[in-house]
Amino acid sequence: MNEASLRLLFIGDLVGDDGPHAGLANLERWLPSLRERYAPHAIMVNAENVAMNGRTPQQGCGLTPDAVERLFAAGVDLITGGNHSWDGPHAAAVHEDARVLRPHNYGTRAPGTGIATLDVAGRRVGVMNLVGRSALPLADHPIDVFEHVRDAWGDDVDAIFVDFHAESVSEKQIFAWAVAGRAAAVVGTHTHVPTMDARILPGGTAYVTDVGMTGPDGGMQGYDPTLFVARMRDRIPSALDGAFADGPAVLGAVVVDIDQGTATAIERCDPHFGGTA
Repeated sequence: MNEASLRLLFIGDLVGDDGPHAGLANLERWLPSLRERYAPHAIMVNAENVAMNGRTPQQGCGLTPDAVERLFAAGVDLITGGNHSWDGPHAAAVHEDARVLRPHNYGTRAPGTGIATLDVAGRRVGVMNLVGRSALPLADHPIDVFEHVRDAWGDDVDAIFVDFHAESVSEKQIFAWAVAGRAAAVVGTHTHVPTMDARILPGGTAYVTDVGMTGPDGGMQGYDPTLFVARMRDRIPSALDGAFADGPAVLGAVVVDIDQGTATAIERCDPHFGGTA
């Protein structure tokens, strides 16, 4: 990385708050070493799965004020979300903080905003949190919203970074190709499964289909599979409670280097960076 480059660390789908394998507790422990190894100018985290605010994941995940406070205290600059952004009793409260984003293309009535600017290393990065219709079917068209925000920012930002939260691989790829050369980075979240396709698209847009999750491995997407298996097998409502998986903790994260508004590199961080806590 040359001296003029801007380096951004993005951490995907934080799952679980406290416990030996929980995403938040381990990220608090790992961040000093991550900062030392990768020397990012800014750190962003998708944290919509950090807490289980309902009896099951389907009944509510989302953020809590305590988790937000802990992430910012640990040195995170911006928090992004997705389809779970408004789960739980704290949805309105956590989105009062402008550093907590939610999908910007989900109407105007839901609490919060999905855009922010970060002033880092003498440059301004515009950050958008968008969602695909494969994750939220009632979402507004993400390409249209991207273009509207980009036009509004104009020359006020030096680069644009997008967290695109969607289930469909093709939807993520279509969006990335649609904005290639206009966004410096499009990183996919939501599936919690890291993909191997990190690359630079024509025009200098860093892309990866899914960053993956940060939290307890050993189950499915950070959760104990028992409830999900019962629902698929029985096809009737279950009395089982949801639970997070049991370790080890893994890291889903990428580092993106940006120079003069376009990406020069995207690197996936070691998923076992912090050991096997």
